Amino acid sequence: MAQPDLTSHHVNYLIWRYLQEAGHGDAAVSLQRAWYPNPQTLPFAPYVKTHALVSLVQKGLQYHEMEASLDKEGNHINISPSDYFFGPEPFEAGSTEGHDEAIGTDADSPAQVEHDRPVNGHAEPDRDETDSDESMEDKARTESQPESPRRLDDDGDISMAEEIPEPTLGNGHISGVSIAPAKPIDLTPNTALLDVENHVTSALWHPRDPNIVVGAGELFCSIWKLSTSSDPLQKKILDLKVGSTSVSTVAWDAIGEQLAVATCTDDRGTITMYNVNGDAVDLLPEVPRLVTGLHWAEDSPRLVVVASNHNVSELALWDDTQRPDVFPPPQTIEDQINEVAWCGRNLVFAAGDSTIYQSEVDNSIRLVKTFRSPSDDARWGLIRCIQTESHSVAVAASEDARAIWIPTHDIFIPNAHDASITGLDIRPQSLAQRIDFASFSADGKAKVWRVDLDLKDYTCIHQLSLDPSSPALAGSFSPDGYALGAFSKDRLFIWNVERGGAPISTWTAPIPEVKKEEGARLTNGHHVSNGHIDSDLSRPFSWDMDGKRLVCGFDKQVHPLFTVSID
Repeated sequence: MAQPDLTSHHVNYLIWRYLQEAGHGDAAVSLQRAWYPNPQTLPFAPYVKTHALVSLVQKGLQYHEMEASLDKEGNHINISPSDYFFGPEPFEAGSTEGHDEAIGTDADSPAQVEHDRPVNGHAEPDRDETDSDESMEDKARTESQPESPRRLDDDGDISMAEEIPEPTLGNGHISGVSIAPAKPIDLTPNTALLDVENHVTSALWHPRDPNIVVGAGELFCSIWKLSTSSDPLQKKILDLKVGSTSVSTVAWDAIGEQLAVATCTDDRGTITMYNVNGDAVDLLPEVPRLVTGLHWAEDSPRLVVVASNHNVSELALWDDTQRPDVFPPPQTIEDQINEVAWCGRNLVFAAGDSTIYQSEVDNSIRLVKTFRSPSDDARWGLIRCIQTESHSVAVAASEDARAIWIPTHDIFIPNAHDASITGLDIRPQSLAQRIDFASFSADGKAKVWRVDLDLKDYTCIHQLSLDPSSPALAGSFSPDGYALGAFSKDRLFIWNVERGGAPISTWTAPIPEVKKEEGARLTNGHHVSNGHIDSDLSRPFSWDMDGKRLVCGFDKQVHPLFTVSID
């Protein structure tokens, strides 16, 4: 088999990897956004070893020197400094300090900022010493490990066998981002795609097309196709009247070919598949319970359907390639299942009131393990999962107990917030042995946590504040893990995940006038009762595939109004 041709993707990937390994996260992000959204998905990426670019350059220099030392007949000759690849002038690394580190270069200037110094090959994240981001009450004990000397292989370059963390956008110093209201569809902050009588409960970008948006509520579901040259084109999928039928949940499959829409009539569920044009293409077998969740696998047309009826729940698997006449036998669980998440290709975790359930998925779904709650008063209502190179990780949160639990690694974080937890998300592209995740709370805080899975240590690395007395109702990371967004009652906040501190962008949504009878329900200007957020104030939102735009549901409106760009 012939060696594949060298392409620009190969070169760009090597440069992207080198920039992260060297701690130049800002340059890596700029290259990624201008070149390819997720370089780690390129087919050759798993085969490229750490320090590959440095190794190739070093071996290339050796070859260049060897070639220059031989004449046309193959006899050895002496080479002069002018034959060197980089010329005859010696280069000292310290000669660039005056340019790169202008702060503190003379005796009279303040001391140099320490966090600009690379540590183990990666620059430390920015830290704002004046804001609340450095709250240390949640920091666990960590031990510093001595740095191992770099080993050289037989060719004289850096050893390829050395265990070095896989580079991700979480490494390095990232800066230079601006996020501002965009006008990709000529919208203004006072314009919305939809303004209806019912609250928006779902707002989704198409997973592959940044110009297609879905919005849904209890009595409606619509698809919009956005355009820079014309008004958005709306296709109404459902427009129900108040009665016995309502929309319970919606979800795109991984490639955006089908939109699954679940409706409920008299506690019985119906799931209909629609194509990207909003046309019905399939009707799944009826479910004898209320459908509360639809969860597609990330890499296959398999759908886990969650159906509940009082204190009994079922997890049913639908494989769109098999298309049976009835659902295969479901996994019945004697508990109320509050949320479900896939973990890799074949694991599913479900959050119950007092237990986390782990199931395996192949041709069917079956329960293989249970994790009993470490707290008697905790009801686990939120769960997110990630499959790293070495670990299957589930992170759960209890709204009322204000606690976070990682049952797969026996890590429990009590009193994670000062009020009920409203949201949870895991940062994409985590390292093999470390994950970052965010929690959101009615206490007006979004916290970013870092967990060492091997040492079972956790640290709150950022404590991010929204408006005073403004609860964080929802939040999530951008697909590349660069930004973190959070919504309050009427505002969007976006932070640089590495820097934390003050938000790099905010936006205020137009809020309709509050009726007099609704005013009595407000506490400090928000719909909060006994520490809980009113269900009418759900703030669904999602990032587009490139992490450059957000679509969000505010009250009775859908807003696709934001873009992220590199300065």
